[in-house]
Order: sequence, then structure tokens, then C-alpha cells
Amino acid sequence: MAGPPAPASPRSWFDLLIDGLALVAAALVVLLTLLILCDIAARYLRVFTLTWALEASEYMLYAVTFLGAPWLLREEGHIAIELVVERLPARLHARVRRLTDALGAAVCAALLYYACRVAWRSFESGVMVHKSFVFPEWYVFALVPLVMLVLLGVYLRWLVRPPQARAPAALHEGI
Repeated sequence: MAGPPAPASPRSWFDLLIDGLALVAAALVVLLTLLILCDIAARYLRVFTLTWALEASEYMLYAVTFLGAPWLLREEGHIAIELVVERLPARLHARVRRLTDALGAAVCAALLYYACRVAWRSFESGVMVHKSFVFPEWYVFALVPLVMLVLLGVYLRWLVRPPQARAPAALHEGI
């Protein structure tokens, strides 16, 4: 008979940040669903129209995509085709994994750099978005550098930790 499960290891501030971003993404999905339901019901009943609902949905989908990305990467829930890699000897498999982590870090670093440049130029120019909502354009761009920094952090953490410390995520169990 097995004993009680071992207590979960304490979460780092970085993991709590990733969990918080994912929680905000999940809340936005719920809010988006309610907004669409409300808009459909109001149109069907001819009570009122939410002229801003489509634009709000666009921004929410954008935010959900970026805010959920660090959690998805940390949990290794992204699509991975490992047909060849999984058949490699353990040592070579570890090297390939570290190489892909290094490439992922390099891509995130490059995207972080350019996202910062775009957001800063937008901030400096003072361009405003004039649609259903009116706000500075840089508000939209500001999310990308934050998320790229967190994604870069995930890759760097994988690079500095020994390969054994990176156990497959719970999402993969039973698949």
C-alpha cells in the first residue's frame, strides 16, 4: 500500500509569476465567453448592441495568447514532434534538448530586443489607437517584451538546471 503523496515542492517567485499570468489568461477567456454570450443575447433580444465587443474580443484574444504562453512552455504543453529525437540515445537526446533550449532562448532574446524597440518607438511617437476605444498604441505592444522576458527566463532556467531536474510535465502523463 502506497503512503500519502509527497508534498509539492515550494514554488519559486518565477513559477508564481507564470501561474499568475496563466490565471489572468484564464480569467480573460471566461470574460471573453461571457462578453460574446451577452452580445449574442442582446442582439437576439434586440435590447442593445455592444458595438465595442468585437474590438474587445480581439484584444482579449491577443492577451490570452501571450499571457498563457509562459505557462504552456513551462509545462511543455506545446506541440512537439519528437519522432526522431525520442529514439536517440539518452546522452544525444539530452544534447539535442539543450541545443533546442539554447535556440529557444536565442529566439526569445531576439524577439525581446525587437519588441522593446517597437514598444519604445510607439511610446515616443505618442501614436493613439482610435477605434471603439482610444488609447496609446504602446499599450498593445507593452505586453510582448514582458512575455518574451518570461519565456527567455524559462529557457535559461532549463539551460542552467541539470537535465534530470527537468521532469516531463504532468500534462504528458498517460499520453
